[in-house]
Amino acid sequence: MKVQRIFALMVVLFTLSTAVVVGSSIWGEYKGYSIARLVVNGNTKEFGDSDVPPLIIDGKTVLPLRAVTNSLQGLVTWDDASKTAYLYKPNVHMFFTTEVKKDSAIVPFGVVERGKSADFIVFAQVDNLKTSINSVRVSVISPSGKSVITPVEKSISESKESFWLKVPLYGVSFDEYGTYVVRFEMQSGSSDYAVVSEKQIQSE
Repeated sequence: MKVQRIFALMVVLFTLSTAVVVGSSIWGEYKGYSIARLVVNGNTKEFGDSDVPPLIIDGKTVLPLRAVTNSLQGLVTWDDASKTAYLYKPNVHMFFTTEVKKDSAIVPFGVVERGKSADFIVFAQVDNLKTSINSVRVSVISPSGKSVITPVEKSISESKESFWLKVPLYGVSFDEYGTYVVRFEMQSGSSDYAVVSEKQIQSE
């Protein structure tokens, strides 16, 4: 009788532990930890085999800082000596114009006829920039994900917390229907460029 009870208890414990493992590993495991899924603005963030994914450790969700920073359009730098990560979120507001008249009236630009090419100016207002940057880069991405111009880079000789920047773009082709994205990126120190703002142009 005792043997049957012990066997039944072992089966119950095995079943419970299996249920826990299956339930906690719905997205898989990484080095023994359960993987969590990260969704930003309705889009699921994908992680490659060489990336560290979001993890559940001791019942808490731990997110990879660079992936989250990129999703939130911020800058992150790492100081290996002090083992410190620095996260910055500047405010960057963009608007586009095809013309600035002498009386200071601005002709806004946001919709273009498909098949047309356009010259326009990207005005960027930057504030709350709490770190120094080397340069900025502006690019235009088509609905199919292709870069339609050679990205325009501008060096920043004196980094300030707030400033205005004007970037002319020439011969931008709008050959596809849909949403084109203008990306504004910043480079800080030896880090790669990071997207800090995006704005859309509709091709109809």
